[in-house]
Amino acid sequence: MVIWTTSEIYVFIAVIGMIVFKLWSVWHVSLQAKANREGRVIFLGLLSDLTLFGLTAKIYISHVLS
Repeated sequence: MVIWTTSEIYVFIAVIGMIVFKLWSVWHVSLQAKANREGRVIFLGLLSDLTLFGLTAKIYISHVLS
């Protein structure tokens, strides 16, 4: 079991906030650029997959090193 310190929890919350802001800003810019729906979905899908991979890797490494 991984026991996170207080600073790790703050960093995790900050990362979640950055992810939400990143997804919102991409969606907002795509709406302003009048991108079609398929383009927005593909781009957001790639961003979401890469973000999920990064978070999973962080949690896995934290678990292995503990």
